[in-house]
Amino acid sequence: MYNESENSQDEHLALLLSEDLDRSFVKLVTIYQYRLYGFILRQTGNTHDAEDITQEALMRAYFALKSYSTTQVAALKLQPWLYKITLNVFYSHRNTSRIRCISLDLSEEHLSDFDKEDQSPSPEEEIWWREYRSELENLIAQLPPRYSLAINLRYFADLNYQEIAELLHQPSGTIKSNIHRGIKLLRQMHGEAHLNEVK
Repeated sequence: MYNESENSQDEHLALLLSEDLDRSFVKLVTIYQYRLYGFILRQTGNTHDAEDITQEALMRAYFALKSYSTTQVAALKLQPWLYKITLNVFYSHRNTSRIRCISLDLSEEHLSDFDKEDQSPSPEEEIWWREYRSELENLIAQLPPRYSLAINLRYFADLNYQEIAELLHQPSGTIKSNIHRGIKLLRQMHGEAHLNEVK
């Protein structure tokens, strides 16, 4: 879900893109390439696939913008639009492989606060947070697509239920249900992984 500053930043960037696409697209890439890469990495669990999909999505975005009128570009809601393009590329490159289960301390609180960055983390906290994020991304990549996608868009891409519903062409109630069931399944997977480690 946009906060006011992000919404304002996107509106300003859309205006810049409408005025000078080639020059301003570099700024769009700088802002969004790692967000989109992280989004796809959580879906595929594969760094190579995530890199390829992100690059292709940004290329598609560029050529789409080139074909739009200046009015259309200026009116774009960039974040949902970019995630939609990236999602379409992901669907066409879908990787069916799944990775091994990784145990971690999973809770809704961790998920809801996931992208809130500490302004001054200690080196130990930064290492822990990086490892935790990687493990959580790997675990999410093992979920059935309807669950991983809903959780990914809600907690990592920070879209609200209505934005996700519009993006996936599903009722918002379905989105909420998939997120709830996905979190429940994550907890179950975490518990099973922990038991396997103990054995």
